[in-house]
Amino acid sequence: MKKNKNKDNTLIKEKNLILELNKKGIRNISKDSLKMIEKHLLDYLQNLSEILKEEMIINGRKTLKKEDVEKALLKLHEEESREI
Repeated sequence: MKKNKNKDNTLIKEKNLILELNKKGIRNISKDSLKMIEKHLLDYLQNLSEILKEEMIINGRKTLKKEDVEKALLKLHEEESREI
């Protein structure tokens, strides 16, 4: 059996993503749907990191704190609800 030499640089390992979906009752998952979910998660993380950086700059800090994350998550949630 050949080893797969192509290293996939993914946010979440495929087996972990499948496991989480299985926990919610989703049993059969196509490769295309996994790629789409991963792309959406990556976009979400990029948007979140931009907002986190803004929060740190606004508060004049270089260290990310729990309060920054809470505010950023609220902002991101509000932005998503406006888009829908």
